[in-house]
Amino acid sequence: MDAGRTGAYLAALRKARGMTQQEAAEQLGVSNKTVSKWENGAGLPDITVLPALAELYGVTADDILAGETLRGRPESGTGEARRRLLLVRLRTRFDICFAGAVALAVLAAFQVAYVSLAAWPVSVGLLWIGYVLAAHPARYGDVALDTGTWENLYRKLLTASAVQWWALLRLVPLGRLELDFAEMRYYDTMDAWKPLIFAVGLAVLCAVLERALRRRAGAEASLLWVPERLRPTLRRGDRFLRRTRQIWLAWLVWAVVLAGLWFLADGQVDRALSPWIAQYGEDLVRSGFPESWTILRGRLEADVGHWIRLRQGVLLAGAVSGAGVLIWTLMRWKKSRRPLAEKGET
Repeated sequence: MDAGRTGAYLAALRKARGMTQQEAAEQLGVSNKTVSKWENGAGLPDITVLPALAELYGVTADDILAGETLRGRPESGTGEARRRLLLVRLRTRFDICFAGAVALAVLAAFQVAYVSLAAWPVSVGLLWIGYVLAAHPARYGDVALDTGTWENLYRKLLTASAVQWWALLRLVPLGRLELDFAEMRYYDTMDAWKPLIFAVGLAVLCAVLERALRRRAGAEASLLWVPERLRPTLRRGDRFLRRTRQIWLAWLVWAVVLAGLWFLADGQVDRALSPWIAQYGEDLVRSGFPESWTILRGRLEADVGHWIRLRQGVLLAGAVSGAGVLIWTLMRWKKSRRPLAEKGET
């Protein structure tokens, strides 16, 4: 072991990290003179300090004793170069797991016999592994992710989770199994409810991941994509992003619930019409039968009429609730605006 070579190596590592001898000494729990002695080659670090010294500079104890980086490690570069390299590695790990998770979830959604039942849990496992590999080392290690990276990661989490949620709904039977002789297919009696359940689950996913993202990356982070050139403008308004986030989340919940209810009602109408269409033909059923077919018209109205009225009710409820959300949005904007006197205007 060459004390002079080790000292020069330690000095280079410290300077690459932008630290002074005093800062390094404080982190290691030794005196400034001790750090200076190591770097001048007047002595070698004690074996009890060596692990902490290696962790501080991001190298191994063998590297310090040899006075050089024995393997091609990113830690030997500058602090910024090392950070960029580690970020690329972390994001690459997550992206590989993300791509695999989405691909397996799509495969599971096709309901391939035996394959789908195995593909869905593997998809969820891959997504979780990707999150742990990418987020936890970055969060709890010596590399901090910026807001943009956190947003990118959580948007991919939302995408993969939404696909997995839909695949799970397709795999799980709801209600009892029925046979449609007209179309020669099997279906579950509560299949029409699945779009609504998916919409509600998607809204919950958005709310949970939005809150988790804000806790990770700060109050300005959002799942909503905002172009970089607009971000400085948005930051000028006090609490603008927070108000915007709450508003678009409210509109998202309204939209997904309304869409789910519409698909439910529309699916029930089609299901009620299918045996009539199979027997009399679509053109005749859609036209409502001739006036002289009084009995059949009454039966068709009894079977389908309440579902058609339900579908119309969904549209009416959507219009009323949409107006309510719009009024709430305008009132929230007005309430959140600061008085002119507080802005220094006259």
